[in-house]
Amino acid sequence: MTDRPGRPVPGTTPGLRVPLVRGEPAAYVLLFGTHGERREALTTAQLMSLVVDAAGELGFVLSVPPRDA
Repeated sequence: MTDRPGRPVPGTTPGLRVPLVRGEPAAYVLLFGTHGERREALTTAQLMSLVVDAAGELGFVLSVPPRDA
């Protein structure tokens, strides 16, 4: 990700991709390393926190649509 050609967005690592697999309900596993040898378990809340932080670094604001009354 870049903000200008050739310049990475602050807080990001260009080309970094970490596979994510679904574990038990409400749990996910991030697979680090060449062959996924290091695993890190995340709850849904932790994963959403990472998504919100990453979106904020990119200048996006995430919100939930209003409920109909």
